[in-house]
This record gives sequence, structure tokens and C-alpha cells, in this order.
Amino acid sequence: MQGCTEFEKEKGTANRKKKKAYNCFFIFSSCNWTCMHLTLQWPGSFCIGINNKTICKIPQTVQNWTIHGLWPVRTGHCCDCWPIYHSHLQEIEPELTQLWPSLIKGKHFFYFWRDEWIKHGTCAGCEESMGSPLLYFQVSVKLRKLFDIDNILESSGIKTSCDVSYKGREAWIQLKVHLFRNQTLGCTKQEQEQNFDRFSWFNSTGHPCPKNTTIFYFPINYENPHEPCN
Repeated sequence: MQGCTEFEKEKGTANRKKKKAYNCFFIFSSCNWTCMHLTLQWPGSFCIGINNKTICKIPQTVQNWTIHGLWPVRTGHCCDCWPIYHSHLQEIEPELTQLWPSLIKGKHFFYFWRDEWIKHGTCAGCEESMGSPLLYFQVSVKLRKLFDIDNILESSGIKTSCDVSYKGREAWIQLKVHLFRNQTLGCTKQEQEQNFDRFSWFNSTGHPCPKNTTIFYFPINYENPHEPCN
């Protein structure tokens, strides 16, 4: 699921942050985004949607929707030289481990967070409220808690199942009613074809769901995450 959040940027932010950016001040001169995508993912679907099914692992502590990313819209690569260290995130590491875990076997959580910071956080750093690694991840955690998609779906009768399917628009309406935000349900390319096979999309990446798409909300299977219903 993707949602769009707008931020107001204060005049003069770029000048105030040149030192803080560790000589990466050039990213602030082109800070022209006005919207960010907060992308949440269901772990039970993530693992069956990647090509190499042997590399996926869902931690036992993960039971809810997790953060896939917080991305400024329409930005290119921003900066490799704005460093992030493990010590920067120790204050919120317990929350990040729960809400933004790596689902790739063998990849340390911090290296996953570091990649997200380099790719997207440095682009978001022109906004004062996200002007450091800690602030960027704090905002991400705050937004994840704000959008309580787990309880919204459950209270709407949309529950994990290997047998029950839902109409994409049905789920989208429930989210829209409760969140009052712009959001998009993510499907795969195969789901957009007329002859839909619920197991045909496992190797595909997600795309906005078309109207009247049938979706499955698979449960999490910790032992066999790539085959949740076997």
C-alpha cells in the first residue's frame, strides 16, 4: 500500500544545513519534491513475490504490516557522502526492528536501513524535520503508527486467508474511509491480466491495482514464507 504525504519546506533550510550534510549541500539546492510515498508491505505477500524464494525470512517478532520505504517523489540519486552509523539509530532500533525489518535472509537490519537512507533519506534531508538519519527514521516510524492498516483491515472483516479472496476496490474503500488519505493498493503485472492465477504473480513486482482486481491476503508462514498456504 502506498500513501502520499505532503511536507512544507521552510525558506532558507538549505543554507542552514550545509555543514550538517557533510559537504553534500548540493542536494538541498534541488529539493523540489512536495510529496513522499509511504509504502507499507504485508510480509506474507512479500516473500512469495521475490524471484529467489530461498533468501526470504520473516522474523518471528513480525506479525503486522511493515514499512517498505518512505520515498520523496521524483528525485534521483542524491548523495553517498552523508554518512549513517549504527549508533545514530540505537535510540529507535527496537521500533525499527519491529516496524521496518529486513525480510532478506542474512542481511543485517542496519545495512538495510543504511541502504534506505542513502537512496531516499538523503533526498528527504532537505526537509528540516528529516535533516538527519535519526529524524528521517523517526518520521517513518511515526507515519507507520499513524496509518494503522492492520486494525483497519481486521475491523472491516478483511482477514488473512488461503481460501478467501477480496475485491481490490473493497479493500481500498475501507482504507479510504478510515485514513482519509491518498493511497494505492499494489498488485502485480499478472494480476492486471484477465486470466488471473493467484500463484502466477510470485515473481513479479507490484503495480497499482486496476479496478475489480481479485486479491488474496495470505497469512504469514514463518517456516515456509514463500509458500504460506502449504
